[in-house]
Amino acid sequence: MSHTVLIVDDEPTFCTSLNMLLEADGYETETAHSGREALFHLDHNQFDAVLLDLGLPDMAGIRIASTLKKNHPGTVVIVLTGFASLDNAVDALREGVYDYLRKPFDPEQLLRTLHRGIEHKRLEQQFQHSEERFRQLAQATWEGIIIYDGGTMLQANDQLCEMFGYAREELMGRQIFDTLLDRQTIRTMQSGQRQSELGPFEAEGVRRDGSRFPVELRVKKITYNGRPAQVAAVRDVTSSRQAMERQLKLQQKLADAKRMESLGLMAGSVAHDLNNIMAGLVTYPELLLMDLPRDFKYREEIELIRDAGKRAAAVVNDLLTVARGSTTRKETQSFNVLVSQYLDSVECRELKKRFPGLTIDSDLDPRLLNTSCSAIHIAKSIMNLVNNAAEAIGEQGEITIRTRNCYVESCLHGYEIIEPGEYVIIEVTDDGPGIPDRDLPHIFEPFYSKKAMGRSGTGLGLAVVWNTVHDHGGYIDVTSGQRGTMFRLYFPVSRQDDRPLTAPAAAAGRTLPRGQGEKVLVVDDQKSQREIARRLLSRLGFQVDTVESGEKAVEYVREKPVDLVMLDMIMDPGINGCETYQQLTRVRPGLKAILISGYSENEQIEQARKLGISQFIKKPYSLKDLSQALSLEIS
Repeated sequence: MSHTVLIVDDEPTFCTSLNMLLEADGYETETAHSGREALFHLDHNQFDAVLLDLGLPDMAGIRIASTLKKNHPGTVVIVLTGFASLDNAVDALREGVYDYLRKPFDPEQLLRTLHRGIEHKRLEQQFQHSEERFRQLAQATWEGIIIYDGGTMLQANDQLCEMFGYAREELMGRQIFDTLLDRQTIRTMQSGQRQSELGPFEAEGVRRDGSRFPVELRVKKITYNGRPAQVAAVRDVTSSRQAMERQLKLQQKLADAKRMESLGLMAGSVAHDLNNIMAGLVTYPELLLMDLPRDFKYREEIELIRDAGKRAAAVVNDLLTVARGSTTRKETQSFNVLVSQYLDSVECRELKKRFPGLTIDSDLDPRLLNTSCSAIHIAKSIMNLVNNAAEAIGEQGEITIRTRNCYVESCLHGYEIIEPGEYVIIEVTDDGPGIPDRDLPHIFEPFYSKKAMGRSGTGLGLAVVWNTVHDHGGYIDVTSGQRGTMFRLYFPVSRQDDRPLTAPAAAAGRTLPRGQGEKVLVVDDQKSQREIARRLLSRLGFQVDTVESGEKAVEYVREKPVDLVMLDMIMDPGINGCETYQQLTRVRPGLKAILISGYSENEQIEQARKLGISQFIKKPYSLKDLSQALSLEIS
C-alpha cells in the first residue's frame, strides 16, 4: 500500500519537481500552493506525511503545523524552507515537526527523511495503541497489574495502586522488591507451565502505611517498548485465605459433629444396658453395707466395689452428656445455691482430703439473677472445673468460685465470640501453672486429657462443661498464663417467676423417708432390675410386686389395687414406659408413677412429664435416691 503525501509550497516549479521525485519512489501526492488550500485538503483527506514550506503567501507555515499536531497527530510533518533560522526551527519542533530541511537539499536525503518519518509515526501510533490496549485491559481486571524490568517498575494499573495505597507516579522507577513485596516471603507455589511464565508465587505485600497482607503473583515475560520486560498480575488473597480458614474450621466442626454423632449412637446404644449392669454393682454392695457391722473384715472392699460402680455410671452419664446433651428439664435456679451446695458436698470434701494444701473459696453476688438450667448438669460442671483446677495446682494452691451478673453490649472476642445479652456468670479461677498454648485450643475436646487415665480423669470433664454451657445457650471464655487459669461461663438470664420442682437430691434430713406399707408395682423387662427394686422397696417399708412388661402391668392393675408404679422407660419387646402409663391411667385415673431408666432421650422425658409423671430416677440409683423420689411422689 503506497503512502500519501501533501506538498504545501507556493512555488509551482518546486512542487512539480517534488511530485515527480515522490511518485517515482511510489508515493501518491497532492499539492497546495497556499495555506487555505492546504487546510482544505486536510479537512477532506488523510495524509501520511506533509512537506511544508514555512513562508506561505496567506499564512505562516507554523500555523499549518499547529493544526496538523492538533487534528492529525498521525501525520508526519517535515519542514522545507529557504529561510532557515534557529527561531523558526525551534518553533517548528515545538509544534511536533519531525524534521527540518533547508532548501536546496539532496533528493535522496529527502526520501530517507520521509521514509524514516513515516515509519517513526507508524511505530509511535502502534506503541500508543498498544499502551492504550494495555491500559484498558489492565483497568478491566480485578487484579493489580504491573510491568517492570530488572525489578524497576515501568507501568501499573489503578487496582495495583489502590491495593498498595500509592499514586502511580510514586511507583514508577522504584524497585518492586524494595517497595511492594517482602523478598524474604516469596515462595513458589508451582512451576509455570510455559517457558514465558514464572510462578505462580505467594508473598507478603507491603502497603504504603507499612501494613502487610498475603498476595499471589503470576509473572509473564513480554516485550515492552521494544525491550524485554515482565508483567505481573498481583492478587490480594486476604479474603480467600480467610474463607479457606473458615472452610477448614467448618470442615473440622463437621468432622467433630460426625464423630460426636457416632459417639452418641454408640453411647445411646450401650448406656441402657451398661446402667442396668451398674445398678447391681451399686445397689447390692449398699444393701450389704447396711446389714454388716462397722468392723466387718471386708467392709472397705465392698465400699470400693460400690464406689467403682458409681464412677463407671458417672462416666456413662458424662459420655451421654457430651454426645447427646442434657436430658434433664431446665428449671429456674440460683447459681449461688448450686455453688453453696457443691461446697458442702461429699465430692468437695473428698477433693480436699486428696489435696490437703488446697483452699477453695467463693465470692457470690447476693443480687445474682436467676437462670433457667439443669441443676444437675450445672453442679457437675462446677465440680469438673474445680477438679480440673485442683489437678493443675497439685499440692498447694487456691481455687475461687465467683458468681456475678453481666450485661454484654457488643460482641466479646475471647475463647469464643460471646453475643450481646444479659448473662449470669460462674467463674472458676486457680493459681496453678496455667495451660500450655499448644493445649488450649483442644481442652474441650472429648478424651483430650493430660491426666493419668484411671487415676484423675477420663478426658470428658471439660467436654461435659462445654456441652452443658452450649446446651443452655451460653458461652465460655478461658484465659490462662503462668499465674493461673480462669474459666468464665456465661448463662442467659431468666426473669420468669418459675419455681423449680424439688429435686430428689434436695430433700433434707439424715433419716431416709420410709413407706407405710403402700403397695408398689415394679415394671421392668430385666429380672435383675426387678429384684434390685424389690429389695430396696422392701427395705424402705413398701409392699412390692413385679411384672416384666407393660402389657402385664395393665392386666395386674385391672385386677389388683396399687398405690404407685415404678416404670422402666425402655422395655423390649412390648410397650415402653410412657405407653404403659397411658394405658394404666385409663384403668386407674390419677395413678402415681415414678419413671426409671438407664438412658432416655429428651423427647421421652418431656412426654412423660406431659402425662403427669414428675419423678424421674436414672439407673443406677441408690436407696437414698429411691426413698426421696417415693416420698415426694406419694406425699
